Amino acid sequence: MASQLHLHSSQLSREKDVAAIDVNMGCPKEYSTKGGMGAALLSHPDKIEAILKKLVKGVSVPVTCKIRILPSLEETVNLVQRIEKTGITAVAVHGRFKDERPRHPVHCDYIQAVAQAVSIPVIAKISPDDR
Repeated sequence: MASQLHLHSSQLSREKDVAAIDVNMGCPKEYSTKGGMGAALLSHPDKIEAILKKLVKGVSVPVTCKIRILPSLEETVNLVQRIEKTGITAVAVHGRFKDERPRHPVHCDYIQAVAQAVSIPVIAKISPDDR
């Protein structure tokens, strides 16, 4: 998957078709997770690193990614610190667990802890109804 994504993204950036590449590792929908994509990647930090490193190395545009929070604050912070080391320019953190939906409250404490633990920009992914 990473190699195919890398080649396709490289072609796009050379052709100036995109301004940036954002990898969504937060989608909890079955059609994504069943194929090992979206939030399913959160269980495979080595694969996350490999995908992001290939993209960062292979394209000339900024690379970002979005994640959901993990079962513990420590796991979430550790993952984002690993992600930061890949060279991405920013990370979006959806403040809900993989099994949570918009009716569940956002865990702002996780987003804040991540923002304090890394030096890249952290984008808080929340819905308009979140407070």
